[in-house]
Amino acid sequence: MKRADFQVGQDVFYPTAGVGVIEAMEEIVVGAEHELCYVIRIPENQIMIKVPKTKALKNGLRPLLEGAEIRDLMRILGEKSGVRQTGHWADHCKDLGRRIQVGEALVVGAAVRDLTRLKANHGLSFEEARLLEVAYGYLTREVAAVEKVTLAAAGDMIRASIAQSS
Repeated sequence: MKRADFQVGQDVFYPTAGVGVIEAMEEIVVGAEHELCYVIRIPENQIMIKVPKTKALKNGLRPLLEGAEIRDLMRILGEKSGVRQTGHWADHCKDLGRRIQVGEALVVGAAVRDLTRLKANHGLSFEEARLLEVAYGYLTREVAAVEKVTLAAAGDMIRASIAQSS
């Protein structure tokens, strides 16, 4: 089984919370067993999350993107959307929500691109607008942390990449 090996002080991404910092390692008792956990602080809302080290990868904890991965993200944001909404809009929203919550940056980037273009062309339902807000927030905070820029500058980078092929 593949194990997570993150360090205290490392910036990470946790799918249901976004960008955080590993503040400490802490042993907790689960039932009769002791488990080592990563203690992650999410600066945006000051919450603390404890993720067992043995389940970190399964739960989607990952390091932030690095150089070439950021370029891949910007390329994906600039690509034309290959997604065509078929079926019921509620099923489409559920699928988007599942993909966003997995937290894979390139998948989140594709969702942001597609929802942004849908918004410009047809408008969004309330649920689609909420999903765009969540996904855009995740992406913006990650790009800002990796590129060491403000959230506004990260948002500008994302919007500029999406606008390239609109």
